[in-house]
Amino acid sequence: MQLATHQTMPLNDANRLGLDYRAEAARLPYGRPILDAHVHLGDVQAAELFFQIADLFGVQRVCTMTNLEVWDDMADRFGDRVVPICIPNYLKGRDDPNQFTTEWLGRIEDFRGRGSRIIKYWAAPRGRDLHPEALVLDSPLRRQGMKLAHELGYRVFMVHVADPDTWFARKYTDPRKYGTKREQYPAFEALMDKYADVTWLAAHMAGSPEDLDFVQGLLDRHRNLLIDTSAAKWQVRELSNPARDRQVVRDFFIRNRKRILFGTDIVANAHDASFDLFASRFWALRTLMETDYQGDSPIVDPDLHMMDESVDPKSTAHLRGLQLPDDVLADIYHHNTAKMLAAFQV
Repeated sequence: MQLATHQTMPLNDANRLGLDYRAEAARLPYGRPILDAHVHLGDVQAAELFFQIADLFGVQRVCTMTNLEVWDDMADRFGDRVVPICIPNYLKGRDDPNQFTTEWLGRIEDFRGRGSRIIKYWAAPRGRDLHPEALVLDSPLRRQGMKLAHELGYRVFMVHVADPDTWFARKYTDPRKYGTKREQYPAFEALMDKYADVTWLAAHMAGSPEDLDFVQGLLDRHRNLLIDTSAAKWQVRELSNPARDRQVVRDFFIRNRKRILFGTDIVANAHDASFDLFASRFWALRTLMETDYQGDSPIVDPDLHMMDESVDPKSTAHLRGLQLPDDVLADIYHHNTAKMLAAFQV
């Protein structure tokens, strides 16, 4: 696929190629409805802009991590286009550790009362900097929360279990505090076994797009596991890595077509909202999955400079389209998320 609108718009960190994202959205080949299983809608005003762009890219409904304080307004405005995912208040948690302890347990009940059947367990290693216990995936407090959530009827447990390899190389330099990347997973696997009647949704390609053989092992061992494609910069960088065999990556998506959900990880709030920011994530992931495009990503990827300071800080990763078959795209873009939600009447 060639870019028809290359270098026609002002450049910014979400559009280093000068793309007219409106025109590019219209040129993408897949034309049926899309569901986004992983977004963060922070307030109604930013969500208004988000849905304007979502409409351009065919996204009809989203599962969103939205704070309880604004959920009622969000639901009133957007109705069943938004599906609530239970989360703690991370912003308040920076100053109030109770947001991850007693307050968190109360929110599990409050979100359930608003119809949520999906709960998010964010267990990135950097969570230990916010709370040394409460954000560890299998801590006693997290186990207490899981038990409560299960008793209340939550049946989708979303988890962020690991971060990019680049972060373990440069940010998580103390393995005694953060653990190695592989040390993030035994607790996750044990919990999937313990809650075998729960659908587990592992964000960001289960946190290991760098090693699809490892992800395949997780999928093979745990039939209750799904994964999503969220975190556009990360997925583009790793799944398009020129050192990797494109056909191997493509075969992984086709083999697991019933277990991969489309998700962008777009964060829409009053402090960080722009047309290009949101559009770039939809465009990059859809271009990755449904076209044969080969060229630069339009999104600045800071990890490239972090790993090699000689690289321009405004560099973008290579993007190599997988051009997945239309019926595979239909599963990933829509059917798998629709099935997950319908199974629990979400």
